[in-house]
Amino acid sequence: MRLGLTAALAAAAASALQSTFVSPNRDLAFALSVPDTDNTDIFFSIRAPISYSWAAVGLGSDDMKGALFLIIYRNKHRDNVTLSPRLAYGNYEPQHYPDMQYDVLPGSGIVGDHMVLNARCTQHCRSWPAADSNSGYMDVSSASGKAVFALGPRTGFGSDSPAADLQFHREFGVFSIDIKRTLGAPDPPELRDDSESVGTSLDYRRTDRREPRSSLHGSFMVFSVVFLLPVGAALRSSGRWARFHSLCQSMAVLIMLAGVATGVLASLRFQRSRNFRAHHQIIGFIVVGFVLAQLVLGFLHQRKMRKTNLPTNYGRYHRYLGVTIIIFGVLNAFFGFDLALDYKMGYTLCGFVIISVFLVLFLYLSRRGVRGRRQRQTASAADGPSTGYQPQPWREEPNPPDAPPSYEAASSQYISLQPVPSRASPWRGSDVKDGEDDQPALGGLQRPREFT
Repeated sequence: MRLGLTAALAAAAASALQSTFVSPNRDLAFALSVPDTDNTDIFFSIRAPISYSWAAVGLGSDDMKGALFLIIYRNKHRDNVTLSPRLAYGNYEPQHYPDMQYDVLPGSGIVGDHMVLNARCTQHCRSWPAADSNSGYMDVSSASGKAVFALGPRTGFGSDSPAADLQFHREFGVFSIDIKRTLGAPDPPELRDDSESVGTSLDYRRTDRREPRSSLHGSFMVFSVVFLLPVGAALRSSGRWARFHSLCQSMAVLIMLAGVATGVLASLRFQRSRNFRAHHQIIGFIVVGFVLAQLVLGFLHQRKMRKTNLPTNYGRYHRYLGVTIIIFGVLNAFFGFDLALDYKMGYTLCGFVIISVFLVLFLYLSRRGVRGRRQRQTASAADGPSTGYQPQPWREEPNPPDAPPSYEAASSQYISLQPVPSRASPWRGSDVKDGEDDQPALGGLQRPREFT
């Protein structure tokens, strides 16, 4: 009886020297206490389910800007917890703050289905670089200090790096904390399954939060590059539908430009993409440049072909560039999902592309096989006897051409030659025979030279 009472009094005394915040759905718990010493130490504890990719508490501000964030997530092997101190200078992903010094205390790690971190901060926890914000410190004598909390998406994330890339939060809020009441705590705070909020109050909370710019960017680019561009290319050789080729490609370009705009805005939200040095961003800008060049080539091709009604070099380059755009655009989509840490959508897109490629190959080979069978049937029908349609008699040729004469050897041919009687010329006498020389005899009658 006395032992139970002593334990209860000890727990009450401990809770009296710590301020505890528990979120409304009990998915995040945070406790803080400040030793009554001349140094800058503070104790803190964070607890969150392992189903969340990360959990965070920001001290010293009611907004992201100027807050010191204490972020926890599982390590690479999922058997321990990584603490990541970070500073936020705006409404974008906080950057790693390596100057904060801390010691991880016993009781930290994966406890059941929760991540638990108990730590003692020894430097740069009561003040930190604030840039142009009005924060940058924690007033340990305040009874209503401000703090923020956030929870990441439910994924299997894990890393040993304190500067690991993080996804956008799914829940966040602001709470007030009484730090003054915790002064003089000799021991770190304690968090349990039944812990309740003490010395704190919730100001507001937002749930089911997502980054719409990233979602819009991915949707626009996948729809334009993976769907519209290949469809437009197929329309070009589809007979009566070919006139919709230009319309489809123009729509794809407009949607792609909208995707570029949302992608640039989304990139500013994360440390890994703010400098626009990622492979996905570089390849993306190159592909967009190719698309604009292809649009110009298509316009020049149409204008020249209307005048000459002949193929142009613009059209050839337009086609080659289109194939390049589709190939690199689809490949770059995988880099994009990797940059967004959305591996599930990346695998989904990979499956879609593989199925589409096999479907296109199947349709192409099937069409080619049907065409080959028709050609063989036509050829065999032309070589064999005619058993089909017979033309009407009045459509037949009335006088079919005779067969050409047969060749006979020279020995069997007989040609009858007869002499042609010559007529007497005015200047030739009747007594002159054929074949005689036309020159007169010496002393004979002379004829003018023009008659010889």
